[in-house]
Amino acid sequence: MLKQLSIYIHYPFCEAKCGYCDFNSHVQANIDHQKFLEAYCLELDYFAKAIGQRCVKTIFFGGGTPSLMPEFLLSGILEKIKQVFTIDKDCEITLEANPSSVEINKFASFKKIGINRLSLGIQAFNADDLKFLERVHDLNQAIKAIEVCQKNFDNFSFDLIYARPKQSVESWLKELNFALQFNTKHLSLYQLTIEKGTKFFSQYQQKKFILPDENLASELYLATNQMMQNHGFDNYEVSNYAQKNFQSQHNLAYWQSQEYLGIGAGAHSRITFQGEINRRAIMMIHQPNSWLKKVFEQQNAIQTDEIIEHKILVEEILIMGLRIEKGVDLKQFEKLVQQKFFEIFNLEKLQKLITDNYLVINDKNIYIPKDKWLLLNQIIFEIFKAEKNNLLV
Repeated sequence: MLKQLSIYIHYPFCEAKCGYCDFNSHVQANIDHQKFLEAYCLELDYFAKAIGQRCVKTIFFGGGTPSLMPEFLLSGILEKIKQVFTIDKDCEITLEANPSSVEINKFASFKKIGINRLSLGIQAFNADDLKFLERVHDLNQAIKAIEVCQKNFDNFSFDLIYARPKQSVESWLKELNFALQFNTKHLSLYQLTIEKGTKFFSQYQQKKFILPDENLASELYLATNQMMQNHGFDNYEVSNYAQKNFQSQHNLAYWQSQEYLGIGAGAHSRITFQGEINRRAIMMIHQPNSWLKKVFEQQNAIQTDEIIEHKILVEEILIMGLRIEKGVDLKQFEKLVQQKFFEIFNLEKLQKLITDNYLVINDKNIYIPKDKWLLLNQIIFEIFKAEKNNLLV
């Protein structure tokens, strides 16, 4: 039986850079897409030889704005993946898209090419906040994009950002209620965070806008969870909500510490090479044209390639896995780190977290109850403090 694999393809270009965005995205006028197709194919060839035959269970085109990709580029990459790997018959193939008119007109073509899940970057159903977030689409385009998406895809999702300046619980719930009228089976609802290196970071430092305080942010989160639950959505990850059988399988691969291969400028991988036991952390060169040049020189544009140290692997599994409802599967944990959980962590030191119901550990898994997710980072820090040799703090 072939080992499973998820593949992430990074398309690094956008029409414009949003003020809050810290992703590896670039605005560039002239892009030689034929050259980029050749480069993506070269990297796929390189890694197919390095990791061996795999069964691909999810493919995710992210960015940047991959819906700006010409159709020949998308179909060419999918064709190459089919050539070098085995694609599972139920493979989830997701494309991130924005609601601009150019992209909306391509939705039907995306379906024909083989995309079976669309993820729309709506971000707000409020005209003023769309301007604040520096989105290139307006409210009408957002609605139109969802309507066209509904006609072409059974499985689609869209993102909204809340905890925006001047936002009240009442105004957010009204907006969320509007979003739920579109019958999507999946919503990603993120609180606005200010990341270093973004335009918003300097504006926030200069007090050009004020975010909701911690209490209001908590109220917004709890109210969001309640409304989504009332509409039949499971809060299966801290910021992601799905109806039954519509969870993002690709994102679950990350959260469950499964192997994934990242292709393209700035992409990351967590992968095991043929004949090796230890997992590697690989990161590609970020700047798109430098990535392109390096791929043509050596068939890949790897910037860093490191064997993941034991303690880092343990950290990653817990930090990612404790974000989801089901938490960390203890058999999977043991298989990946070659040690049982309580060979690494001291049960006595975890006892207070368990007694106070901040942490649940049973025969199968370890998880943080949903009503404690507001304290997720603090709880994970306390877990690391219970590491027997104190190497994880």
